[in-house]
Amino acid sequence: MAWPGELRVAVNVSPAQFAQENFVASVTQALAQSGLPPERLEIELTESIFVNDDEITEQTFAALKRLGVRLALDDFGTGYSSLGYLTKAPFDKIKIDKGFIYGVTVPGSRNPAIITAIVSLAKALDMVTTAEGIEARDELALMRDLGVDQIQGYIYSAALLGEEVAEALDSGEWVIEPLGPARQRSERRTVLRKVGIIHEDHRYEVMMRNVSRTGAAIEGLIEVPVGTQFVVDFSEGQLVVANVRRSAGTSQGLEFETPLVDDGAGGLCTRHRVAPYVLAAMGMPHGSTGGAVVALNNASQLQMPKFGVVDTTRNNRAA
Repeated sequence: MAWPGELRVAVNVSPAQFAQENFVASVTQALAQSGLPPERLEIELTESIFVNDDEITEQTFAALKRLGVRLALDDFGTGYSSLGYLTKAPFDKIKIDKGFIYGVTVPGSRNPAIITAIVSLAKALDMVTTAEGIEARDELALMRDLGVDQIQGYIYSAALLGEEVAEALDSGEWVIEPLGPARQRSERRTVLRKVGIIHEDHRYEVMMRNVSRTGAAIEGLIEVPVGTQFVVDFSEGQLVVANVRRSAGTSQGLEFETPLVDDGAGGLCTRHRVAPYVLAAMGMPHGSTGGAVVALNNASQLQMPKFGVVDTTRNNRAA
């Protein structure tokens, strides 16, 4: 088989495979049978291979480099290794784990700083960097800005069968364009619960249909303009400022100004909670609101409610 252009074949190798006595011989045999030049083979290894760091590991590394294959450190930053291993293991590439990509474009995320540090380290050690899990165009643009050399992810294509790849390469006209969404969207979790929506001097009770770290979908308010700012009351002192990004009839899509965090039990919660006495001073109701709209700050002059409220409970049951 002819291997066109700069095509490389990346193969994931488990720690158990890497530790086998005949591993290097198996690689040599595979290269001979396929006709693939050694420099076109990229062996991807995770940091767990360093758990049993010994002379055999170093000898295997040396043999593979003599063979001419390339070595990539996969899922960097999430396993067992320390930076000290990079001074001994002859890697050609560091693959930045997708865990650092998730939420990387969210304001306030520390992940861009971590990725910048990894890129600087890789360049100092003459290694290529690859960012895993790129799915949106804003992520792709940020990786370019941060100096990442390569990206991997569904923004270009999901996994394809070998036959499909070979056919596309043989055509000589295969061009892959990024097809992902414009912005990263956090994973949405379907829910069906009532929450409070605070606007000016009133608290409205609405139904939340789904929620993610960065936003939620609600139903119950009528014709809310895009750009309206709310405070979402998740109860128990959990308040978050949100802006309306989409609005149609009785449904609105909200974007949180501060992302939610894991609550340790598989759910999401706000990073901070408001003390009960502060809520009481605002005139926030305890427990059941007793109605669709509750007036806050009872001691001051109140404005009329800005929005009407509809009961979507019946529609939710039907759904």
